[in-house]
Amino acid sequence: MRIFFVSGDRGIPPGGTKGASVHLRALAEALSRAGHQLVTFSPRSGDFPTPLRPLDGPSSLLDEAHRVGRPDVVYERYSLGHVAGLEAARVLGCPLLLEVNAPLVVEAGRHRPGSVGPDDEGVELRLFAEADQVLAVSEPLRRYVAGLRGTDEGTVVVPNGCDPSLYPEPAPLDGGRPTVVFLGHPRPWHGAERLPGLMAALATAGCPARLLIVGGGPGAEAVADDVRKRGLGHAVEVTGPLGGAEVARRLGEASVAVAPYPADPFFYFSPLKVVECMAAGLPVVTSDQGDLPRMLDGTGVVVDPDDDQALFEAVLHLLQDGELRRRLGAGARERALRLFTWDGVAKDVTALAQACIRAAA
Repeated sequence: MRIFFVSGDRGIPPGGTKGASVHLRALAEALSRAGHQLVTFSPRSGDFPTPLRPLDGPSSLLDEAHRVGRPDVVYERYSLGHVAGLEAARVLGCPLLLEVNAPLVVEAGRHRPGSVGPDDEGVELRLFAEADQVLAVSEPLRRYVAGLRGTDEGTVVVPNGCDPSLYPEPAPLDGGRPTVVFLGHPRPWHGAERLPGLMAALATAGCPARLLIVGGGPGAEAVADDVRKRGLGHAVEVTGPLGGAEVARRLGEASVAVAPYPADPFFYFSPLKVVECMAAGLPVVTSDQGDLPRMLDGTGVVVDPDDDQALFEAVLHLLQDGELRRRLGAGARERALRLFTWDGVAKDVTALAQACIRAAA
């Protein structure tokens, strides 16, 4: 198939290290490996595995179609206020597949209220209603889309994936100093502010461990500063932004991974950090909410998101019980490499696109 792949968010650099950039790039690579002809459109430039064209409204896609031929489908990553993919697909007479990673009007209103324009809610409703197929990354998010769409029909869950080639061997989990890893650039909704208290509690319990933050940014430095203020400066490292291969290498140093999300009545995430840590063969301790228990399915530990003591006890138990640590890590790795890969996502996208093409014929 010829696929026009659209990402209209200026906050997602195609060659960046943030989760959205990794998702964009990895899915494009997987669709190309599946044999599809991909042209990607973005308002930002950067290193990218498929031809990358500047996005300036639907005319960008229409001009490209004139040059290379009409696409079989347009695949658009939902971006706040952007309808270029939808409008171009309607002119070209091809299906639109809409990937939804977050309820952006709700999310922006909560965390970045100044970024929500007066028309953004209407654009969201239009996109959800008119897309031929919506791919949501989690079940809570799918239900949200279906509610605005007015039907479950045309909505499906396609969770995020990983690249198994980055993880040819599992993390050893033994030897050296016990290490707790947090993957990603901490944001307010990640719960990273709980990490300094966790590390202090481990030290008090006679199990001093190193905190490794594989990421960077102001959130990471704030966590590291808090750890240092508690007299544990020797026990924290912030790597800064890293590429995929280096992320995988640093995860190999860890004993336990944590994703301590705070309680959220609308937990709509499909966290890349959890899938990547599973693929590395790490036991993951995370919050009992949203799709997280289903993602781990017993290969990690989920705890009450409001219970710091439960988080501490789960991490301490894994650091002290090598057999449990290895069993959960092996199970998590097997599950991630079997169920949560970008090639698997590309296979799902292909099947859904083909179904839309048949329905439109």
